[in-house]
Amino acid sequence: MNEQHVDVAIVGAGFAGLYATHRLRNLQGLSVQGFEAAPGPGGVWFWNRYPGARCDFESIHYSYTFDEALQREWRWSERYAAQPEILAYLEHVAERFDLRRSFRFDTRVTSAVWDDSTERWTVTTDDGNVTVARYFVNAAGAFSVFKANEFPGEADFRGTVIHTSRWPAEGIDLAGKRVAVIGTGSTGIQVSQTIAPQVAELTVFQRTANFACPLGNRPLSDEEFGEAVANYETRRVESRDSIAGAPYPRAVKSALMDSPEERRKVYDKYYQGGGFRMLASTYYDLIFNPEANATAADYIRDRIRERVKDPEVAELLCPTDHAYGTKRPPFEIDYYEMFNLPHVRLVDARATPIERITERGVATTDREFEFDVIVLATGFDVGAGALMRMGVVGRNGRTLTEHWADGQRAYIGMATHGFPNLFHINGPQSSATLFNNPLAIEDSVDFVGGLIAQADARGHTTAEVTEAAEERYNELVREVADATLFPTATSWYMGANIPGKPRTPMYLFTGAPMYRAICAEVEAMGYAGFSFDGGDTSLPNTMRLDGSAVFLLAGLMNMGAKPLEECDLDEARAAMEGFRLMQLPIPADVTISDLSYPIDSGVRTARLYRPAIEGPLPVVVFLHGGGWIGGSLDSFDEPCAALAQRVGAVVVSPDYRLAPEHPFPAAIDDTMAALRWVTEHIGEYGGDPARIAVGGESAGANLAAVAALRARDEGGPHLCAQVLVTPLTDPMAETESRRIFAWGPILTSELGARMVSLYLGDPMQVTSPWVAPALAADLSGLPPALVITMEVDPLRDEGEDYASALEAAGVPTVCRRFDGLFHTAYSLSGAIPRVAEIQEAISDFLALRLSAEQVAATSVV
Repeated sequence: MNEQHVDVAIVGAGFAGLYATHRLRNLQGLSVQGFEAAPGPGGVWFWNRYPGARCDFESIHYSYTFDEALQREWRWSERYAAQPEILAYLEHVAERFDLRRSFRFDTRVTSAVWDDSTERWTVTTDDGNVTVARYFVNAAGAFSVFKANEFPGEADFRGTVIHTSRWPAEGIDLAGKRVAVIGTGSTGIQVSQTIAPQVAELTVFQRTANFACPLGNRPLSDEEFGEAVANYETRRVESRDSIAGAPYPRAVKSALMDSPEERRKVYDKYYQGGGFRMLASTYYDLIFNPEANATAADYIRDRIRERVKDPEVAELLCPTDHAYGTKRPPFEIDYYEMFNLPHVRLVDARATPIERITERGVATTDREFEFDVIVLATGFDVGAGALMRMGVVGRNGRTLTEHWADGQRAYIGMATHGFPNLFHINGPQSSATLFNNPLAIEDSVDFVGGLIAQADARGHTTAEVTEAAEERYNELVREVADATLFPTATSWYMGANIPGKPRTPMYLFTGAPMYRAICAEVEAMGYAGFSFDGGDTSLPNTMRLDGSAVFLLAGLMNMGAKPLEECDLDEARAAMEGFRLMQLPIPADVTISDLSYPIDSGVRTARLYRPAIEGPLPVVVFLHGGGWIGGSLDSFDEPCAALAQRVGAVVVSPDYRLAPEHPFPAAIDDTMAALRWVTEHIGEYGGDPARIAVGGESAGANLAAVAALRARDEGGPHLCAQVLVTPLTDPMAETESRRIFAWGPILTSELGARMVSLYLGDPMQVTSPWVAPALAADLSGLPPALVITMEVDPLRDEGEDYASALEAAGVPTVCRRFDGLFHTAYSLSGAIPRVAEIQEAISDFLALRLSAEQVAATSVV
């Protein structure tokens, strides 16, 4: 037995293992020992040599970006490279960067055990040798363990049974043979369509039909390659900023916004576009809106029916048990036309399940089929299945298998609590399933390399994700999944394709930009969530957010939405109006009408929302948000209508003047004018002028708070309550929340300061109580207040401080913080289900304060 000591042990010599070796050895100067079960490099592309194996991302995107010369010198021959070419590419990379010498091929890891006393990993291999390493890197990949044959009788078969992942390098002669292909996922489709012209008979056993779209493969012309090379830098940036990690056109609207004819044109374009464009470039709501998804699913089913001549076969090939995209979409080259050939037949293995492999072929519940060759295209144990078979043992003798008894999980897809100095490349709960893998791998390796470099530079010997960070990230992954349609399908995305495997989201379903943003935030905060030598650490801000909020923000990133702080005035206003698309439908039992109210310079519009209830009803004057520079009656239709329905009140929403065209005090003057008009006229619309509350969100909450002050000081109107949702109460406040949430989301400190500046016109007004109600000399005598704050909001602390000041002044005050939500969440009810909790809190508060009995009792006092 030989024993060697190195800095890093790496398992796997595919895309991940090769780049990890280059980065850690060639660029960071660490000693590296790699292990690979195959005789050479290639990883999944070494083992999967079956006919038709090829990538479904374009070759020019499915490649490394870390070396400019490498990108230019390798000439891809096809738009979508086949397995031999990808394997040749990886072998070229191994030679070019001298990576082979760091690997022991034909070698399997049999155990990897952490020693707390030496703070080292002891890695044992099947040849009896031992490697002791400071760091252990899992680069084995998600598709390195194929799904075992589940059908009995394989040994009885007189012909050949072969799994696609173990196709021999010399190939199999299928000419003139009777062949069965079991499985119709990506692999089954590829192998079937490729061997169909060669065989005498082809029988495809299908348990689940899939939404396959044309791959659109063709030779890559010199012009196409030259253009790609000339624009590689731009393309790579665009790729990393796109949902799938490739520079596809962005989907920027809902499928339900287009007419059926318009949708057909969009789907026609991207159905033939190749790659993941049908999912990534058509409509943004396909993976979370069942109604939108149905339009794409119906379109693909119609195309299948057009392409398959036999109507019964066509219907069997039409998926009906899952939404489009909730299983990884496969791609095909004349797959459906294949079923028009006389020697190809389709067997419904769901209606007549396979019982066993027999001496002569395959027996179903209906009959026995005779074959010469049986091809098992039954998929993989996706995730870190290979690592779980390596006997990994962490702190206190706890095995990785025990730790993952309830499902594989890893903090940002890279680290597992209780297993110090163990890092996964594109591991469980990364975003790899929706992220072009070579780019995702580079990002993951670079993150791990940076973490190791920081640990070494600071003299740390261990880096381990905390239990709290791992648990919260695991919750986030589940919450994000629950915001999508993915859990509705039985798929390897959910770990549901392997009997006995816990059903749990295997990946973070946000797309590349959000996942990359989370990793960047973790790194920027000094690798937040990681404990170095047992030291304290904090969670990154994004992980404080509710999963639905993260999914919403991811959607904005995927659409390429410009951050508000980077927008000019018109862009910012348009973006705020766009929030309407993320709201629930307006309640049908609320009538909406526009009316006018007078101001000093003319008249303004107010919108009235009235539930179908006999009056007189309590009244809420509600001011929309938008930083005094944006927002509108339209953008707050749903929040106001929902408020009217829940409270059973007449809600009036004034259209106040916006800055900078109309700076301070125009907006607050309009607010006061609206309150006075409501007091005098609301009885004509079924409202009770003795039961009026004022409220607002964000800048609207600032106006509501100031209105309460002015109404007290100016002798009316009388207000029974005030509702302040995420209010700005002091533009100059220096609070902890302004510091830790300076970069938002949505509202950043920079954006808030710009809005205040545009609103004020004259900066000297910043200390006026009509701008900063928290600076009022006296807060007593104000109406009872409900102050609502969001955990991840720069304005959180000043809102809560204002609630405390109101209470100290004798004002009955309720303060509610909603953890996991951010500024503007209140107006995003369709995207964030927990907005219902905010609405309920407002309803409960106002139901008490605006009840006739409460108002009568208060007036007597």
